[in-house]
Amino acid sequence: MNKFIDMVKAWAKERGLDKVDARTQYTKLIEEQGELAKAIMRNNLDGVSSVLDPIGDYQVTLIIYCLIRDIRVHFWKTVIDSKEFAVENLYMELVSISSEIISNYNKGLVTNEIRSIENTFQLLSLIAGKYDTTLEDTLELAYNEIKDRKGRLVNGVFIKEDDFTSVRGYERGFEDGKNHVFELIKNKFDLGRESNEL
Repeated sequence: MNKFIDMVKAWAKERGLDKVDARTQYTKLIEEQGELAKAIMRNNLDGVSSVLDPIGDYQVTLIIYCLIRDIRVHFWKTVIDSKEFAVENLYMELVSISSEIISNYNKGLVTNEIRSIENTFQLLSLIAGKYDTTLEDTLELAYNEIKDRKGRLVNGVFIKEDDFTSVRGYERGFEDGKNHVFELIKNKFDLGRESNEL
């Protein structure tokens, strides 16, 4: 497990993710929460494989958050049998505990922040157990998915190379000092008026 944690950290450092604001990285965690929720809800249709990716991605985002905050990540095997809990209840508890991470960060309560991170990993471990997998296996899966990924930081967010073309127009609008949104509306509705007339 430590090997993959170190590899994720190295990957993040190579891309400058260790220098972004912790709050920005936390927004990625929220994104992964949504992906995990979708995967849990779709389990009956897609099978367990759809759940493995977001569990691994959730860990990656949390490891990078810990890297930014200079918090050492500790993993341990949970002794609780996850089969005793409904996955939906585990997920709701995960969301609640994860929100305490940023709350404690904002309040400067580092010890509580660390405890929230540890509890988040415990809940992820229980959710993984519901699908007969482990944090180790899902982290390895996630790392193998991202290890060769290229892209760049835009406002503190890593944008994959594949996704970057859709962001270019957005950036260009601001770089050129143009209101890109207005141009799109103007073209869509064939408005011949200046922006101050809207």
